Amino acid sequence: MIKTLLTIIFIMSLFTFILFGLDKQKAIHHKWRIPEAILLIFSFLLGGIGALPAMLIFHHKTRKWKFRILVPFFALFQLILLVFLLWASDYYHADQTALEAMIPDDKVKVRTVSTGWVFDGPSEDTAFIFYPGAKVEAVSYGPILHEIARKEADVYLVDMPMNLAFFGINRADQIINSTSYDHYYLGGHSLGGAMAAMYAADHDSDSLEGLILFAAYPIKNLDIDVLLLYGSQDRILNMDKVNTVEELAPEPGQYSKYIIEGGNHAQFGNYGKQKGDGQAWISAVDQQKEALQLLSNWWK
Repeated sequence: MIKTLLTIIFIMSLFTFILFGLDKQKAIHHKWRIPEAILLIFSFLLGGIGALPAMLIFHHKTRKWKFRILVPFFALFQLILLVFLLWASDYYHADQTALEAMIPDDKVKVRTVSTGWVFDGPSEDTAFIFYPGAKVEAVSYGPILHEIARKEADVYLVDMPMNLAFFGINRADQIINSTSYDHYYLGGHSLGGAMAAMYAADHDSDSLEGLILFAAYPIKNLDIDVLLLYGSQDRILNMDKVNTVEELAPEPGQYSKYIIEGGNHAQFGNYGKQKGDGQAWISAVDQQKEALQLLSNWWK
């Protein structure tokens, strides 16, 4: 999606630049002109980054107030969009272990669905919907989710637009409305966990039985059971916010927090070291194994 948008911006900007240059040549030679409405439409349709330099280079339409106001506005907006897309395109990629976890085995079938992927394990009545962390390739969480599906519940890994969960907060709706499990749990890692918590706070709690947060925290009051897991070496998670989580749970008994000694922020997934994170004392395998054990005890 990001590459597609970047390609569209490049093509439209180049085409619009050429249109302005062609119209300037037609004006010089007193030939049939390109309508101003066409130039403005292409400037608006992601061509503003090409239109503005064309106006300056060709000294074209610089006296027309519509162009002097609208084209710079279009160009500024599209430049901000371009910077954002370039930022979003630099994300953490799944390692080989994660890619291998996306391969089905005798206990867990892994297949693509409209919202991402489903890890279909032995469970018939329980589903866990998982939101990935920000700028992390979704399949990076394959290893831990594959094991959850093997032992606890079918897992729906949500593929977020541009790898940013705040663009797909309500994607759990599609899963819940299109399946018929008896029990639904929601969770996620980092930003994905925060967005999962926001969804849980804004929706009917009857559809969800619990919220599982991997190095994440809610920002709204909740009325379901909450499990928070994070590593002692996590240097990305805002600990001041974590310390307020208990206040957002309706009753003390509905909130459980566990610290994995030696674990860090990134090792709940398999995408390498994350910028700003602490150095883990334990491996990703051990961190995920302990998380799975804690989850299994809480789930029951």
